[in-house]
Amino acid sequence: MNTENPTLDLSTLSEKDLQEEIKRRKEAKKQAEIKAKKEYEADKENYLAHSASKFKQLHNELQALKAYSITEANKLYQRMYEINGKEPKTVNSFTLKNEADNIKVTVDRQERFEFTDEAMVHINAIRDIFKSKFAERNKGLYNILDGLLIKNSKMEYDPKLLAKARRQVRELGDDNLISEFDKLDECQKVTGSSMYCRLHVRDDQGKWQDVSLQFSSL
Repeated sequence: MNTENPTLDLSTLSEKDLQEEIKRRKEAKKQAEIKAKKEYEADKENYLAHSASKFKQLHNELQALKAYSITEANKLYQRMYEINGKEPKTVNSFTLKNEADNIKVTVDRQERFEFTDEAMVHINAIRDIFKSKFAERNKGLYNILDGLLIKNSKMEYDPKLLAKARRQVRELGDDNLISEFDKLDECQKVTGSSMYCRLHVRDDQGKWQDVSLQFSSL
């Protein structure tokens, strides 16, 4: 904000009037800064309150949408078998499509795993084998293999990553290494499961496109 008076010629002022004018301008600038800060704080509070309200609303709507989509999809899946006089099969994933074949919904059940305490015995054994076989001969490969066994940001070993490594180590042909990975696989236990629902539609080129509700893909 411009706090100066463009019509006032400071050179015409007496010393006393000049000091008063300078004081007035400083005060006007101070008040303008105070006003700007108050307006900023008010706008910030309004923005955050509005965002929180909208996020909560959409969060609740998405929860309701997920529950509806999964529940109704499961009902339709069961009815699909019932109308054909068959018992519904228990599956971890199924897909429903419309008659026009341009909309499909896929429901997935994904299990969550974690390792038992005994897993550390086999993980350390695997690390020792990696070290003895590759640390001296191929340090780069050793670092990659050893990195597969380090803990993630939650200080947990990743069962999926280790399961992938288990499939790959069979190519190395080391019976001891394969045995330790097999034992490690037996140390996994299911701690729960999560349900997911994904919807796809065909685009103008006939390709399936995911209708994502993730911020990162919008």
